Amino acid sequence: MKNRPSLNLLFILALIIAAVIPAAAAAPPTPALLAPAAGASTLSPFTISWSAVTDPSGILGYNWQVSTSSSFSTVALQNSTNDGITQDTVSGLPNGTYFWRVQSVSGAFVKSAWSAGRSVNITGTGAGQPGAPTMSPTKAYSTFHPLEVMTFNWSAVPGAASYVLQFSTDPSFPTNTTGQFNNIPNTTYSFSTPDQGVYSARVYAVNANGVAGLPSNVISYSVFYNNPIAGPPSPLSPANGDSLTLPITLAWTDVANPQPSGYELQIAKDSGFQQIEDDSPQLNNPNRTVLSLTPGQKFWRVRSAQGDSSPTTAAVTAWSAAGTFTVNPAPPSPASITLTSNPLYSGNTTWVQIQLSVAAGPNGAVINLTSSNPSAAPVPATVNMPANTAWMQFQIQAGQVTTPTPVTITATLNSGSASAQFNVLPPSIKSLILTPTSINGGAQAGAIVMLNGQAPAGGATINLSSDSPAAVPPALATVLAGDSSVSLAIPTNQVAANTLANITAGWNGASAQSQLTITPQGQPASISLSPASVSGSAGSFATVTVASASANDQIFQVSSSNPAVTLSNSVLIPAGSTTGGIIINTAPVSTQTLVTISVSGGGVTRSATLTLNPAAAPTTMSLAITAGGRSGERVVSSPSGLSVATGSTGSAQFAPGTVVTLSVSSGRDAIWSGACSSGGNKTKTCTLTLNANSSVAANVQ
Repeated sequence: MKNRPSLNLLFILALIIAAVIPAAAAAPPTPALLAPAAGASTLSPFTISWSAVTDPSGILGYNWQVSTSSSFSTVALQNSTNDGITQDTVSGLPNGTYFWRVQSVSGAFVKSAWSAGRSVNITGTGAGQPGAPTMSPTKAYSTFHPLEVMTFNWSAVPGAASYVLQFSTDPSFPTNTTGQFNNIPNTTYSFSTPDQGVYSARVYAVNANGVAGLPSNVISYSVFYNNPIAGPPSPLSPANGDSLTLPITLAWTDVANPQPSGYELQIAKDSGFQQIEDDSPQLNNPNRTVLSLTPGQKFWRVRSAQGDSSPTTAAVTAWSAAGTFTVNPAPPSPASITLTSNPLYSGNTTWVQIQLSVAAGPNGAVINLTSSNPSAAPVPATVNMPANTAWMQFQIQAGQVTTPTPVTITATLNSGSASAQFNVLPPSIKSLILTPTSINGGAQAGAIVMLNGQAPAGGATINLSSDSPAAVPPALATVLAGDSSVSLAIPTNQVAANTLANITAGWNGASAQSQLTITPQGQPASISLSPASVSGSAGSFATVTVASASANDQIFQVSSSNPAVTLSNSVLIPAGSTTGGIIINTAPVSTQTLVTISVSGGGVTRSATLTLNPAAAPTTMSLAITAGGRSGERVVSSPSGLSVATGSTGSAQFAPGTVVTLSVSSGRDAIWSGACSSGGNKTKTCTLTLNANSSVAANVQ
C-alpha cells in the first residue's frame, strides 16, 4: 500500500470542496482566542479555547494548529472540532514555546482567516499524560526495499489504550509530510511503502481519554531499490540422502526479515534445477508439506522475496544451498484417507482425501473403495488418481440414520490399504436464530430453525413454544425433506414494559432456545411519500415519523392496498431517531390507480395515498438502418427520413404505427434482415409497421 500523511477530516473536506465550489460565499468570522492567555506557562496536557462564531450557512466546525514558529511555517499539531465545540486538548508536546491559532469552517465549506497566533510555554508534564515509549531499531536491519514489509517494536507504556506510529522523510515530523498509523493496540506494527527515501520513525502512546504522550526516541531507516539483500534461508530437513514416502515435509530457516507470502520452494529431478517438478511461490511459513512427487532422487532449494529491486523486478535473496532426498520407488499404495468433516450428519456432504505413498505412474492409478455401511456412507467402487499425482479428493454424502452409526471407509491399491473411521449421526436441532432479538410488541420477529444435517423423508416437524404470551410462535414448523432449515415469523403482542420471551424449538428429543425482548411499541405520527405520484416502475419512498425518539428501535408494520405496489412489511425507526424510511416498488398500470400505504403500531394506523399513473405512450419510435454490400449505393425510406450510404449506419424517428417501406435508391435488389426481413431472398423493397424501436440490415446486391 502507498502511505500518505493522515490529515484531519475537516481539513480534507475544506480542501476538496474549495476546489469544486466557486468562491462566491463570504468567509465566516474568525474566532477569538480565549485561553490560555498569551505567554502563559502550562503543563501538558492543556486545554485551548476560543469564541464561537456564526454564519448564514451554519458552522461545520473549527480547525486549530500548533507550531514551534510564530509564522506557522512548520505545524507540529493540527486537529478539528465539530460545530458547538470551542475547545480541545493539546498533548504530546515536549517542553518549549509554541504558538497556536484557530479558524472556522462554514456550512458552505468556506474557511475563515486564521486567528493571530498566541504563544504558550510548556514547562512540564501534568497528570493524565502517558509516558513516552522506547522505540527499538527496525526488525532485522534498517535498509529495506520498496514494498518490503518492515516491523517496528517499542516498549509498553502504563495506561496506554493505543499507540500512534509516525514516519516521515523530515526528522522534525511536520504534519503536512508525516504519515501515521492510529489506534495500534499492541507494541508492534508492520507496513510497507513503495516510496523510496531515508525515513525517521517515532511512536507515542494515547490513553483512553484521547490524551497523547510524548513521542519516543526517533529511529532511522531507508527504503531504496538498490539497498543490500540479506542472505538466503538454509535447509533444515529432511536430512540429505533420506529415503522417504509421501507426504514429505520440507523445512528451512527463516530469513532475517521474513515476508508475508515471501518464500519460494523449488523441487527438481536434477541438481541444476532444469527439470522442476514442483515450484511453490508465495509461501508464508518456513516449511511446506509436499503431497505429490514422482519416485527417485530429488533436489530442493528455497529463497525469499524482499520487496522490489526495481519498479518491475522483485528483490529476492540468493537460492539456498540445495538439499537432497529420495522418494521411495516402491509401487504406490494408500498412505492415508481422511475426511474434512467428522462426525458427519445425515444428508451432509464431505470431502474425502486420499494420499498415496508415491505418485501414480504415467497412466494414473485406479483405487478401490469400500464402506462398512454403504447405506450410511456410500462410496464409489473406484476413484482414479491422475497420472504423476499422489493426492486427490472426492465427495460423499451421508445417508439417513436414526442412531449414531460408526463407518469405516477403506482405500486399496497394489495390496496396500488405508482406512478412515468416523460416525454418521442422525439429523438434529442445531440452532434457533431470531432476527431481530429485540422488537416492539405488535411487530413480527423472524426466526430460522437450523438442523445439523438434512431432514429425512417426510421432513422434520419442529415444535415451537414460548414462555411468554408476548411472543406467539406457530406451534409447528416443518423442515422439508432434504432441507437443513426453515424460516418462520413470530408474531408479538403489545406490552407495557420490556418483556423477555424464551422461544424454544424442539425435535427428536433435542432443543434449541433463543431469547426475544419485546418492548413497548410507540405510535407512528405520520407517513409521507416522495414522490406521491409516479409512473411505471419509477418507485417511491415512504418516510415514517414518531412524535419523539425512543431509547429502543421502533418497528412498525407496513402494508399496501394494491399488489401493484410492493414493499417490506415493516419499517425500522432506530433508537434515538424520530424517522425511518422504506423503499416502495411500483409496477406499470394501464389506468390511474390510487394505492393506500399504511403504517401501524401501538393501536394506531397512519396512511398516505400513492398515485400510480400509466406510462406515457412514446410520440416517436426509432428505425435504424445498417447498409452494406455494393459500394456507392444508398438505402432510403418512404416516408422520407432515412438515406443511408452503404458501409454506414443511420436512424430516423417516425410516429408509432407508421408503415415504412425501405428500398435502394438506384433500384437494385437487397437482402433484408432484422425487423424487416426478406427471408434471405433478394427483393427491391421491404415494408414494416413500426410499433417499437427497431433496426434493419440491408445487404445491397
